[in-house]
Amino acid sequence: MNWADPAYAWLCLLLVPAAMLLRRTARRRRLDLLQLAGDDSPAQRPACRPVLVALLPAAAFLLIVAALCRPQWGLITLPQPSTGLNILVALDVSRSMLAEDLQPTRLAAAKDAVTGLLSQLQGDRIGLIAFAGSAFLVCPLTSDYGTFAAMLADAGPDTLPLGGTSLGSVISEARRVFAANQGSSNTLIVVSDGEDHGGDLGSVAGLRDAGITVHGIAAGTPAGSVIRLADGQFVRNRQGTLVRTRLQTEALQQLAAAGGGRIFDLAADPKALETLYRNELAASEKQESSSTRQQLAERFQFPLALALLLLLGEPLLTWRQKP
Repeated sequence: MNWADPAYAWLCLLLVPAAMLLRRTARRRRLDLLQLAGDDSPAQRPACRPVLVALLPAAAFLLIVAALCRPQWGLITLPQPSTGLNILVALDVSRSMLAEDLQPTRLAAAKDAVTGLLSQLQGDRIGLIAFAGSAFLVCPLTSDYGTFAAMLADAGPDTLPLGGTSLGSVISEARRVFAANQGSSNTLIVVSDGEDHGGDLGSVAGLRDAGITVHGIAAGTPAGSVIRLADGQFVRNRQGTLVRTRLQTEALQQLAAAGGGRIFDLAADPKALETLYRNELAASEKQESSSTRQQLAERFQFPLALALLLLLGEPLLTWRQKP
C-alpha cells in the first residue's frame, strides 16, 4: 500500500489534547448538572459502555486522517491519447563506438545527443533500437521519457551478443516496429559511425512508401581512433596490430537518401539531434496515437466511509437514563 499524502499524518498528534479537552468538558458539564439538580437527585449517566462511546470519535478522527493521507493500492489502467511524432532511435552499440575520436567516446557522445533530443520532445513517442551485428528493440515507442532515458543509459556493447555492425537489421527491425503505426509521422534516426559489416541494405527500398523517414547521425571522424575496451586493452586484429576505426558515411547517406532524410555530423554539431528536431521534425505532421498507462488506485473512500458510519452510529449508543 502507498500513501500519496503522508504529510497529513501529523494531525494524529491533535488526538491527545483533543481527548483531554473533551474529557475535561464532560466532567465540568457533569458537575454543573449535579449542582443544578442537587446532591440527592440522580445525575443522568450514560447507559451504554462509556469506553466505547469515547473511542468512537477518536476512531472516526483517525480514519478521516487516513483518508486525507490518500491510501493507494492496486493498479488501474487508464487510456492516454496523445498527438505527436513516432521517433525511433537506432543506436550503434558495437565496439567501434568505444573509439575516442569523439569525447569521451563515440557512444557517450551519441547518448548525450539523444538525451538532448528528449528535452525537445512535446508529447512525441520515442523508442530505442540497439544494434551491432543484429538489432533489438530495447525500448518500445513510449511517451515515458524517464523509462527511455534509463534504457538508453544501459545500452552498450554488452547489450547484444553478436558483434560487428549490420545496418540492414536496423531497417528490418524498424519496419516491424512501425508496422502498427502507419502514417507520415514515423521517423527513424540512425546514430552510427557508418561501419556496415552486413553489407545488405537492399531492404531500404520503399521506406518512404511505407511512411518512414530516415535521418543519419554520423558519430566519429575521418581520422578515426583506436578502440579502448573497458579493461584498458585495445582491440587488435589477428596479426596483433591495433585496429583503427574511421567514420564511414556511405551507408548512412544511402539510408538517408532512401528515407528522404538528411545526414548530420555529430563531430561538427554535438547537439545535432536537437537541431534536427527543431528544423525538421517539429514541423512534421503530427499523428494521433493512443496508449495506456497504469497508476495506483485511490482508496481514500474506504476509511472515509467507515468514519462516517462511526459518527452516524455514535448517537445510537449515547442515550441517557431518565431520572
